[in-house]
Amino acid sequence: MNTINVVRKQKSAIRKEMRNLLKQIPINMIERESAIVSDKVLTSKEYLNSKKISVYLSMPNSEISTKAIIHDIFQKDKICYVPRWNEDAMDMVRLLSYQDYISLPVNRWNIPEPSHDYNYEIATELDLIIMPGLAFDLQRNRLGHGKGYYDKYLAKCKNWVKENNRQLPKTMALSLESQLCKDKLLPTCIYDQKLDFIITPYQIIM
Repeated sequence: MNTINVVRKQKSAIRKEMRNLLKQIPINMIERESAIVSDKVLTSKEYLNSKKISVYLSMPNSEISTKAIIHDIFQKDKICYVPRWNEDAMDMVRLLSYQDYISLPVNRWNIPEPSHDYNYEIATELDLIIMPGLAFDLQRNRLGHGKGYYDKYLAKCKNWVKENNRQLPKTMALSLESQLCKDKLLPTCIYDQKLDFIITPYQIIM
């Protein structure tokens, strides 16, 4: 078995283990950790110094909620972009108000998602990308859900930045305490994009 297949198999096993673990976390614990992590984000230098911010639209359970962050983006007159998926790629599209956010339809994973029938403004240049994940480690590695949407998007950002002589956006992932692998490194391959920051309820990894 070649190296890529070994890594895929290892990732698949960790995803299964993490999904089972996350199902057992009480909603009140997720809400409590979401409040702590959100406060850390909103007071961070990276957030305060950013104008154009992409933020994931959180699932109703099993990850840090971004609702308070999205609310603050509009309160502070920052520009909010959120993910919109197609079959194998993802764009960041602009929401114009908090009402836009709470009016979004939900997709088959019960996650709010902008409609493909509406002509949203698509982000080209971003200051900060706030990302989800299934698992993280202390070396700022991230394990996603397996579709590669964020890794492909970050690779596209790097190409655009290089071609246009601009600055790379900072990448910040939000993690429940249970999602952080403290005693081992996640398996990675050349396509995986390392993060700038991971924010958990009890630490900021950078």
